[in-house]
This record gives sequence, C-alpha cells and structure tokens, in this order.
Amino acid sequence: MHKNRLGLNCILLSLVVVSVLVCRASAQEPIERGRRVYGEQLRVELDKQQATARQMGLDAGGWFSFAFFDFEDAAARKERTLRQYELRLWANYTVAGVHTFYFRGKMGYDDWNSGDNPDGDSGDDFNKPDVERAWYRFDYDRLIRNQTGQDPPAGFTIQVGRDFYEIGSSLVLAMTLDAVKLTGRVGDLTVEGLLGQTIVHDTYNIDDSPSVSEHMDRCFYGIEVKYSGFDRHEPYAYYLWTNDHTDVRGYVDNQEYSYDSRYFGMGSRGSVEPLPNLRYEAEIVFESGHSYPEGVNSQEKIDAMAIDLLLEYLFPVKRKPRVAFEYLWGSGDLDRRTSSTSTIGGNQPGTRDKAFNAFGYRDTGLAFAPAISNLHIFRLDCSAIPLEDIELFRKMEVGTTAFFYTKDARGGAISDTQGAASSSWVGWEWDTYVNWRLTSDVSFTIRYGLFFPGAAFQNDHSRHFLYTGLTYSF
Repeated sequence: MHKNRLGLNCILLSLVVVSVLVCRASAQEPIERGRRVYGEQLRVELDKQQATARQMGLDAGGWFSFAFFDFEDAAARKERTLRQYELRLWANYTVAGVHTFYFRGKMGYDDWNSGDNPDGDSGDDFNKPDVERAWYRFDYDRLIRNQTGQDPPAGFTIQVGRDFYEIGSSLVLAMTLDAVKLTGRVGDLTVEGLLGQTIVHDTYNIDDSPSVSEHMDRCFYGIEVKYSGFDRHEPYAYYLWTNDHTDVRGYVDNQEYSYDSRYFGMGSRGSVEPLPNLRYEAEIVFESGHSYPEGVNSQEKIDAMAIDLLLEYLFPVKRKPRVAFEYLWGSGDLDRRTSSTSTIGGNQPGTRDKAFNAFGYRDTGLAFAPAISNLHIFRLDCSAIPLEDIELFRKMEVGTTAFFYTKDARGGAISDTQGAASSSWVGWEWDTYVNWRLTSDVSFTIRYGLFFPGAAFQNDHSRHFLYTGLTYSF
C-alpha cells in the first residue's frame, strides 16, 4: 500500500512539472476563447461533482485547479504564456430534499510571463474572491412525495439565483446568469421559463467592438417546451428574447451598439432504433431582432439562422471506443467588412444583418475557436480508453478531433478579423487530448490544437494553442 501511494504521489508531481515545463509552441487565438474551451471542460467536471441533494443536511468542500496555457497572439504577433491558479469553495444545505441552498465562491491568480499580459499590466493578476454560484431551489414534487409517498400528476420547481443556464442544446444560451427559473411538469410535458440578467463585470460581450467587448449588460427572457413521452426521442422547442443595455466605456466613437436579438429554435435528442448506441442531437434556430450597423445610429433588422447536427456512436466493446460527427452552420452577412460579430467592421447601413450571433457554446477548435457565424464547420472526433486493463489508467481517455471550416458567404467576414479575404476555404484544425481521472479526487487534462489557415487568410502561418490542467477536489 505504501509503495502504491508513493508511486501515485510521484505521478502527481510529474504531472505538475509537465504542466509547467511542457515544451512551448507557436499558437494563435485570443486567450479568452482558448481559456473558455478549458473553462467549459472544467465547468462540466465541477458541475458533475456538485453536491447531490440529501434528505437533510449540510455538505461542503472545494476544488483547487492549476492550468498552464501557451499560445501565440496573432494580432500582436507575440507568444504568451500563462499559469492559472484557482480555488473554489462550496456549501450545500438541503431540507428534506424540498429546499436546497447552494453557494460556490472562486478566487484565482494569473501568473503571466513578463510582458505577456494582454491587458498591458506589469505581469500578474489577482482575481479577487467572487460569487460563482449562489441559488435557492424549491421542489414541489419532492414535497408532495414526502407527504404522500407518490409523485403528483403535475408539479414544479423554482430556482432563484446565480447559476449556469442553458436553453435547447446550448447553441443559443450557455452562460452564468442571475436568474429565476420555473420548471413545470404535466405528465410527459415539461415547460421551463427563464428570466435572467448577465453579471456585468464578469461577462464578455458577443460584440468585439472596443467600447463594449469586455462587459455586457443584457436581460434574457426564455421559454422552452420538452416532451419525453417517446421511448428514444425528446423533441423540444424554445423562444428566447434578449434586451441589450450595455453602456459604452473607454473608447467613445458616437456609435450605438445595442444588439436586441430573438431566437426561435426546435430540435430533438435521443438514439436511433436499430442502433441503440447511436446518439443524435439536431437543432435549427431562426434569429430575428434589431442591431446597429456600422457608422449610423438607426437599427436594421436581424435575419439569420443556424443548424447543428450531431451523431455519436459508442462501441459496445473493450477500450470504450467512441466516434462523433458534428455539422454546424451559422448564416453569414456578405457586406460585413472585417467581423461577423462586431458592430465596428460589421453590418452596413441599409441592409439586413444576416450574421448569426448568440450566447451559447460549441467546441469549434482550440487554436482557431471561431464563433459559428458565417461558417460551415465539420467536426470528427474519436476517443478510447486504451489502457483500461491497468488500474491506474482505467479512466484515462485519449482522443483526437479534426475540424474543417468553410464560409457561408464567400465575401463576408468571420469572427477572426484576419480571415476577411474573399474565399470560401477558411482552413482546418487538428486537436489531440487526454482526460485522465487518476483518483476520485484528482483529474488531469491536456489538449493541443493546431490550426492551418486557408485562402481566407492572407497570413497562412499555422497557429497552435496548448493547455494542461490539474484539479484536486476536497
């Protein structure tokens, strides 16, 4: 036992050393998009470990995570290196499974190499303690079950506070909000209502224009209907309404920036009858509303749409091989000059804004990491657990992903302002990754992405992005 513990400690120490000293490479992509890929992976892991409701009682714990990032900032033509340390503490209190209170706080430290901080600071950033999650939930179904021993034919839950909220397949909305969420159920029909607001100081805007890019003040109003009465399929539909109240800060240019969008989406998720291990997701979204074009202060109509199709097959054999294919399409706007996401360089006066922009999340590659606007994206992902016969490696997933990108509107811009040339071929990316749960308390991840620009870029220099992460839960 002592030898096994010593061996595990040596491996943990080695992983930390690898995370810090792993060889440098030449990558590109703004740090926030690359960090979001890592952050989304970490969020999913932490939310899975979130305290499960007890009949009665208090539970508490925390996570410490270390991450290393190395990438090339293409706009600045500079390679940057960051070591990120984060501490999260949580507490969960549940009364009879009916009343649940949850709190999670976060603080961190960003250790940049000298001169690498893109904000121009001397080097390091201390991220002061902040509230990451704080909510209360009331479960009417559980209340009736406790009193009668039976599930009511109809019921509801209501949750109030700060949490991570999604709608549909998360293509349109996937972010932390201060919100009220009401979920009602009648038989196999579930209806969810959402009223939320962004956390202004901690939310990056979907508009990359300098005056509004680093903050967003927006209200969300949404409703989603889901039906679970089919054996293998769960169809759904939703409507999301947003109002933009973001103020202009810093650089003042007499330009209005409000992006008031509406989304109607419908889709389904489930498995295919002849192949029970084949999982699918399909969603189509229609976007409307109003946005400001570049250079004038009268709004134009938004007329955009997006499609997401996913097929994933889990082979019922040893090593747990998995293969997934995803197709993403976000409509583009032909007259956007340099950016599909910004007001500056965006839609021109007198024309409808046909570029799809939303508040969701999709993994579109680590090194390139574009928004889906004006893109067709094809993703092929394969993974397995190659060493599952060895106890230490039985939860180590190894995988690789290929992305291929083409434009929707050949002459239109994409979210990367350097890809504005009039060409459909944007490029392709190859990512490799390892996700390893060493113990119930320790997990390790490493991912490397290499993007090869196509003819839409004048600079054909390949880019890459590297991150490693180690998380300890207690």
